[in-house]
Amino acid sequence: MLPVKAAIFDIGATLVTGPPVAPNKVIAKLIGVPAADVGSIIMTNDLKSAEHVCKALASRFGALSDDATYEICRLWDSQADAAQALEGASDAVIALKNAGLKIGLLSDIWNPYYESVTKALPEVVSAADAIVLSCRSGSRKPDKANFELMVRELNIRPSECIMIGDTYTHDIQPALEIGMQAVWVLARPDRESDSITKILNGKYLAPSATVQNIADIKQIIPLA
Repeated sequence: MLPVKAAIFDIGATLVTGPPVAPNKVIAKLIGVPAADVGSIIMTNDLKSAEHVCKALASRFGALSDDATYEICRLWDSQADAAQALEGASDAVIALKNAGLKIGLLSDIWNPYYESVTKALPEVVSAADAIVLSCRSGSRKPDKANFELMVRELNIRPSECIMIGDTYTHDIQPALEIGMQAVWVLARPDRESDSITKILNGKYLAPSATVQNIADIKQIIPLA
């Protein structure tokens, strides 16, 4: 790897762990629509409350039942405290910050879960020089728009950045394609088997480096 000036971190499953089922899938089951359609609403709009979520869903899919509305409100409340910091995550980010790197946070996320991230990793959020969230930018990974926005926010070139994430197609691949370096945190290899196979067969670009644990990041990233 080449020396870099900034480290950009995915959040979910890279820095924190949370509920096993994504909120868009929970809501999709409640109202009987595709999870991808729910995600396109809750993950790309700056919805400030459960009531706001319900109104946005109702405007797209029609009136929600009382039971669905109640469960969506419960989900919102539970997500606001759901994130738990992965061991070594905060130390890894702060070590790179103290070494002089700019820090970015880049995530597909909705507001209540981001609130829980700020509680789980307050030092990381405070250390960030730029934060790009899908619920505020209006686009989701692997769309390169958020990666390009992050580069602009940090005021550096893509080649001076390194992306760190757990999902190849949403974190690593788009970063490599715009000229960043990328470290794959392969903590869940069973979920990444297709990407691993395609990398080994030369169909996907290989990451700049791969680690099993976020705590290993600070030892492998060269500084500019």
